[in-house]
Amino acid sequence: MTLKILSIDYGVKHVGFAIGNSISKSSNIFFSFSYKGKIQLLKKIIEVCDEWGINRIVFGMPYNIDGTKNKMCKEIEKFSKKLAIETDIEIFFQDETLTSMEYKIDKKNNNLFLPEDSHGYAAKLTLESYLREQL
Repeated sequence: MTLKILSIDYGVKHVGFAIGNSISKSSNIFFSFSYKGKIQLLKKIIEVCDEWGINRIVFGMPYNIDGTKNKMCKEIEKFSKKLAIETDIEIFFQDETLTSMEYKIDKKNNNLFLPEDSHGYAAKLTLESYLREQL
């Protein structure tokens, strides 16, 4: 079965999305989304999953440098439990430590044209890491 994977870079007001699959093991920045409440975000994720036939979700986890969970990790886990109740989609977590820094470095050093979308790029990097390490 081909996995269609949605990666989420979760923030308290903004999220970034990337989409990939298990066949090509590649990912693309999908879009970023600003939200005012968790219900709005939940509905948007469900809408995207339904529209694109997503069967796996990967949340980037911003662990502390020493690998311990911080406040944001706990918030992501809490939100993902609500999402799991609303969908029948497998949810996984992937270390996203330093993806925002990697975005800045890639943008500066590689002279790449990257959208001003660090959340979307972080979601892409997280998904690429997940595809390399888990599949």
